[in-house]
Parts: sequence; C-alpha cells; structure tokens
Amino acid sequence: MKGRHVPDPRFHLGPMDEFYDLVLGMVEKRYDTATRDRFSAWLHSVRPTLAHLTVMLTEAALSGTRMGDQYVTLVGFSPQGEPRINFVP
Repeated sequence: MKGRHVPDPRFHLGPMDEFYDLVLGMVEKRYDTATRDRFSAWLHSVRPTLAHLTVMLTEAALSGTRMGDQYVTLVGFSPQGEPRINFVP
C-alpha cells in the first residue's frame, strides 16, 4: 500500500493519510496556505517515524491538549516548515 503522505509502505500505519490531511488542514486554517505547504514539504523531507510523531504532536498542540501539568502549544514554524512546539503550564 502506498499513501499520499507516507510513500514507504513499511511505515504506513492505518489511516495516517487522513490524519495528515486533517492536521495540514488545521495548520492552513490557523496560519495560511504557504505555511501548510512548507510544513507538508518538511514532513516529506524527514524520516516517516519523525513525520508521524510530529503530526501527532502538532495536532495535540493545535487542539490544546494537556500533557501532565502542561499544555502542548504550537509556537510557529521555522522557515523550512518545521513546527516549533513548546510546553507551557
């Protein structure tokens, strides 16, 4: 099986393409299309396992998820499209 976001079938875990689409849509809604495209390009440039983890953390940050006694927050994106995620009380 080959996916849109994770072309290597060894790393295709369930419905990850739909999850990537959801998170990329959330980024576009909060930021803009150019940021979404930079983030998507960055995801394609890293190892699939790092991309999966980053997509999960980005979704948690955009959803205001609490981890322990802190919240995961998305501070912004690097010029290359890498998300900057931080923890705040």
